[in-house]
Amino acid sequence: MPSSYLFAASSEGRVYTLSTSSGAWRELPYLGLEFKKICAVPNFLWAIGGDRQVYVHVHGLDVPIRIREESYENERWLPIEGFSKTLLPTDRYKYSSADGSVERGVDKIRLPSMAWQWDGDWHLDLELDGQPLPEDGWMYALDFPATYSAKKSWNSYVRRRKWVRYRRYAALNSWCAVAPLHKDPTQEPFIDVAIGGTCVPNAPAGTLCVWAITAHGRAMFRTGVSKTAPEGLRWTAVPTPTGSELSQISVGPTGLVWAVLYNGRVIVRTGVTRDNLVGDSWLDVKTPVANGSLRIVHVSVGTDAVWCVTNDHHAWFRRGIKGEAAGISEDSAIGKGWVEMVGNISMISVAANDQVFAVGAADRCLYLRSGVTSADPTGKKWRLIQCPMQISRTSSSLSIVSRKSGGSSSTPGSKHQSFSNLYSKEKEKGVVETCAVIETVLNSSTGSFSSNGGPPGLLKNERWKLSADSPPTIGSLNLNDRHKQRTAALRETSHASSAPAADVVEITGKFETQLRNPRAWSPVRSVGSVVGTEAHPESDSTVFESDSTHHGSDVFLGEDDDHTGSQFWTECGILWSCVAPGAVTVDVGNMPNWFNEQLTSDSKVDVNANWRKDILSKLQRRQEKLAKLQTVAKFEKAVELSSWVKSADARYQRPGGEFEDCIIELEWVSSGSGTSGSETSRSGDSGTFTVLSPDGAATKIQFPLSDITCVQCCSEAGAPRIAIHAPHLPVNCSPVRLQFSSDSEMEDWLSHLSSVCSQINTLVGKPASNAIWLTSELGDVFVFDAATMKAQQTTEPGEGYMEKMDVSTCETPYYNTLYNGMPCGTELEISGCVYDDADQIRFDLQSHSTVKVQPHRVEKHRVIALHLNPRFNERTTVLNSMKESEWLDEIRNDKMAFAPGATFTLKIRALQDHYLMIVNNAVYTDYKYRIDPESVTRLYVSGRIKLFSVLYRCPSLIVSMERMHWRQMGGHIKRIFNSGVDVVWGISCDNTGWVYNGGWGGMFLKGLEGSGKINPMIDTHTYYVYENQRWNPISGFTAKSLPTDRHMWSDATGRQKRSKEHTKLLSTHCEWISDWAIDYNIPGGADKEGWQYAIDFPANYHAHKKLTDCVRRRRWMKRCRLTSSGPWQELSQSKILDAALQVLDQDADSGLGEVNTAVAAWAIASNGDVLIRHGVCSLNPRGESWEHITSDQPLVGISVGPTGQVWTVARNGMVFFRYGISRQNPCGDAWQQVEAPAGVTFKAISVGRAGIWALDNHQRLAVRKEISRTFPEGSHWQFLPNAANVPPHTEQHCGFRSVSVGSEVWAISLNGIICRRSGITKENPAGVGWNLGIAGQWQNVSVEGYM
Repeated sequence: MPSSYLFAASSEGRVYTLSTSSGAWRELPYLGLEFKKICAVPNFLWAIGGDRQVYVHVHGLDVPIRIREESYENERWLPIEGFSKTLLPTDRYKYSSADGSVERGVDKIRLPSMAWQWDGDWHLDLELDGQPLPEDGWMYALDFPATYSAKKSWNSYVRRRKWVRYRRYAALNSWCAVAPLHKDPTQEPFIDVAIGGTCVPNAPAGTLCVWAITAHGRAMFRTGVSKTAPEGLRWTAVPTPTGSELSQISVGPTGLVWAVLYNGRVIVRTGVTRDNLVGDSWLDVKTPVANGSLRIVHVSVGTDAVWCVTNDHHAWFRRGIKGEAAGISEDSAIGKGWVEMVGNISMISVAANDQVFAVGAADRCLYLRSGVTSADPTGKKWRLIQCPMQISRTSSSLSIVSRKSGGSSSTPGSKHQSFSNLYSKEKEKGVVETCAVIETVLNSSTGSFSSNGGPPGLLKNERWKLSADSPPTIGSLNLNDRHKQRTAALRETSHASSAPAADVVEITGKFETQLRNPRAWSPVRSVGSVVGTEAHPESDSTVFESDSTHHGSDVFLGEDDDHTGSQFWTECGILWSCVAPGAVTVDVGNMPNWFNEQLTSDSKVDVNANWRKDILSKLQRRQEKLAKLQTVAKFEKAVELSSWVKSADARYQRPGGEFEDCIIELEWVSSGSGTSGSETSRSGDSGTFTVLSPDGAATKIQFPLSDITCVQCCSEAGAPRIAIHAPHLPVNCSPVRLQFSSDSEMEDWLSHLSSVCSQINTLVGKPASNAIWLTSELGDVFVFDAATMKAQQTTEPGEGYMEKMDVSTCETPYYNTLYNGMPCGTELEISGCVYDDADQIRFDLQSHSTVKVQPHRVEKHRVIALHLNPRFNERTTVLNSMKESEWLDEIRNDKMAFAPGATFTLKIRALQDHYLMIVNNAVYTDYKYRIDPESVTRLYVSGRIKLFSVLYRCPSLIVSMERMHWRQMGGHIKRIFNSGVDVVWGISCDNTGWVYNGGWGGMFLKGLEGSGKINPMIDTHTYYVYENQRWNPISGFTAKSLPTDRHMWSDATGRQKRSKEHTKLLSTHCEWISDWAIDYNIPGGADKEGWQYAIDFPANYHAHKKLTDCVRRRRWMKRCRLTSSGPWQELSQSKILDAALQVLDQDADSGLGEVNTAVAAWAIASNGDVLIRHGVCSLNPRGESWEHITSDQPLVGISVGPTGQVWTVARNGMVFFRYGISRQNPCGDAWQQVEAPAGVTFKAISVGRAGIWALDNHQRLAVRKEISRTFPEGSHWQFLPNAANVPPHTEQHCGFRSVSVGSEVWAISLNGIICRRSGITKENPAGVGWNLGIAGQWQNVSVEGYM
């Protein structure tokens, strides 16, 4: 293993390095500036100097940093002048970048800073794509931009040639000062700096992340830092949470950032990825002790480890850190908990391979944590690093050593290097002095010169004239007076005791400068700051001028011996202040020679100690007892575990991006407690799902199987895919979409994931009768069974249900959804602590905003049912409500139940007509309802407050939309209907009716699990392609369209391009059963050739051409057959368009008993007639026979309410109500039309206990108002506005696909999201807003039987 280097700084501000292949410390040359803090990665050091400014040090590079600058000279041909620099106004610049968008005149391209030097002058690049160019370097083309060639042709109207020049980073092995934030460096100095980011997942090679903290507690990110740009570009301020002042920061190799606040808390930066190195937001992490007695004073981040030091000098390890996944997983970034370590530590630092170094609090010595491995990340013990100091004559420690040893002036300790200032100006030449690298050149044979001998070497100054391309040179940062005095004293000492001037140096570099003393030089200045009124070296050179700061340029790294004999060894008695292990790699199996832990004569092990003998005797007796026992085989194993791992190659869709290659891995651990299909809990079952990089080295995403809420097929033609929904994943990471190479492999993974998820959630076999049924666009059937959720929320009998919300990583402002609202009997318990500096805190029970669609805009008005606002600065508590974004009359209570710095427990109970508030188990006040409490949708907490827990108790089951587990049941169904008493019907694409037989499984499980009878299912699906044409005066109707027209072969909307040739089957289970043919049964009719005509796209189409018709279309169709299987049996031979199942109130308590309940079953035949199915009940879900009921209009939709009312929708969009239905007359008397607003046509309707809802042809939902016993049909329709970008709607998908009404109202939005309407009451049957579930491309939902 090559050598790597450990860096450390002493209490005196000197920097030392220790190599893994060496056993001695070496000091970096000291030239007048101490360092407060250092941090390192291989080849790069960043530090905070004694002047509180930032410095960077580049060292040990085998290949120098060399960057190529390019400038393209452009010319255009003019008729008289020929090729000229006179360009058209629309042309690119005379000198530009390759694409012409940026001006790059050779006289304007400057060096980034004085740390860079030009390598040569501007010259032409005489090569184009590997082909030589003429000596003048011109490339010719027709126009800008175009393809260039080396040869000029008759139509070559433009030409260009490329000028190149190289710049080299010249400040190697030297300290380079980074520009301050302001013109006055003392206005906002730095207090900490950290570097990392060498292994950000999938980031370009050479990426580095540098963070710093200012004296004002602000976080700064240095943009543009990389291995080819060591100084970066500028400082960027990163906002921190309100009231958070940073005191220390650390960056890990993967870019993970932790920061310590002055109050002892820590925050973590999340969302750090290769595309966003700054990250997205800050998260608060709990301190090791929740009561606040311990404050974190220092933190350090490794790859998979975070360590911290508290104010009692104890070290703590953070469990659960996963550096590779920290950018996409908040849990991986913040970890899971603290583990206390022994030791008396003042500072800690973690290396890239998670090895831990520390500085002792009492002895100020350096320690290494031994035994740290991936299996044991906390290690075994602290080992003292004991290495001598290798002193050279340039070392600042030499005089100290000399005094300790009593050496005379003739020892090497009496020889000091000069620190005189080199800053000078030659006003007559306009040249400012800059820096140059200095190398010490000594006589290799003698190592010193005699007093009377001539100097064997000369001072060499290579002088180059500064061109206009170079930026003005800059002096040093002003240091404090202490540094000036020390430097002046050192300068006087150097004049007295230094070697002759001819003794030492050679100056290399291309600068025209007159050095006062060639033994030292000024620091290099960098550029870049965009914070505040930044100091810029080209306009504010006085900021950087100094006469006191000097930094050595000697190469300090390397294992070469000092051939001059100017080095010797001494004991290391240094008191360390900080250690920087970011550049060191310590192999646990091959530790460096840094330790001296031989046992002395006083520390020999006493093997005959009494306590040792006692332990050995006890172990011996125990072994004898075990030997007397019989064979162990007769004892049953307490827990028997089995596990397996499944992996495969796939393609993973990055959040918001394209698919990329990956490896997926499914790990499953199963306990022996229970068998497949049993109802007993399998608490030992667990597993994880992991997405890895193609080489398996990096983890893209990982989560436990218990987090999965749905696994569904989302294949497209030729692209077998599955989607895994896991709401606990970071934003935009769920669902996880995976693409496979074949249908069989996709189905294999779908079956395994569905099987293990069902086992974890103990959901097997037949679901509960009151389950929610759902179908997807592909015809897959899913079900939500509340049994598992009910078991998790059940408390004591009669106390209802309780949900404990996770607030461990939450910081205010805090939001959480209250899915059941605050009906009577609900209680909300909030516990936490108010910070000492809090002015006021706030607790709100908020409702959905009221949406009003106005012409050209959408207005959202806030609604707050309860506003509890203790104001400590006013010594009062305010209670109020907000309606339509307007506050109502407030109530003030001067009794203060909350106090800054105190913990609290707040209970809000919803009673019959008011909220009751209890604080710290004492009744505080009540608040009468001003807004319906059932309309409450979420809790909002803000202010300087730390939450401990939030408990939500409710009389009914709390159904969290995001955590609902959807289990695939099997079969292929387009629409589904559930009665709530074990009668479930379905309709397939070919309008065949199916009945659920109580099983589970089918083709999707591939025989892994399943129960009940699985039957084959055959469905027929029709593919449609629209052919579009436009009329023109010359040729009539043709396929030539306008640029703004739709595709000439498209889908029904015209947005998606389609063609007969490129239409593919969805899976291998499909097969074509017909050829492409014209569809003459298209809605609106068609002529004898199948065409429909219209004025323009899109419009209302008709069958016969009119004089004003300019466009036409016709529909082509092709049929395929899909073969599947599932727990379904065919209902009857009749084809049905729609169905409705309902348990009538009069039948719920009928004489049939609880086991067998009658079900009212209605349907619409394929010809539009109404059918009623007799004999349908729990024990006979198929029923016995159909009875036809005539209607004047052909119908397409039907629904039955719990009181027996039947509502239908006709093909022409009219709504009808069937009256006269009773137990004696189940078919009713006649149809009555229900008036609809002008121009509105409906296509679906649903009736339930929550009201009468309908869906029109513009995908709008409407609810029937003023329904009563006297007028069961209501009085009028109220339409819900479809506002774009108001969830669940988007700009592209605004509206709903289907709606289902039972005790609640559920709907499917156009973008496939399952939604539940909240806030429905008798006074407001339309509700107040939507609670959103997962986006699974759902098609149809049935909640008629859900209670």
